[in-house]
Amino acid sequence: MLFRSGQAIMVTYEQRVAKMTKVGDETEQLRLAKIYVRKLRNDAKKGDTLAEKLRLQDIVKQAEAVVRQLRLNIFELEDMLRAKV
Repeated sequence: MLFRSGQAIMVTYEQRVAKMTKVGDETEQLRLAKIYVRKLRNDAKKGDTLAEKLRLQDIVKQAEAVVRQLRLNIFELEDMLRAKV
């Protein structure tokens, strides 16, 4: 898992949208977000203490929300990227 100063790094929806520059980036960010959720779930299962597992589970919920938001807005994001070009 990605860590900074002992804390898990949460990639937000806005950060993922900011990384999109061309058509096709929206599907790539969705793919990366799904991989990120899967990795977080595995790390949450491997947590040493209950408190760590619960903290990681909260991060998993936030990451799943980002995936949901990307899925819901995928066509709007594609239109936005087409308009930029």
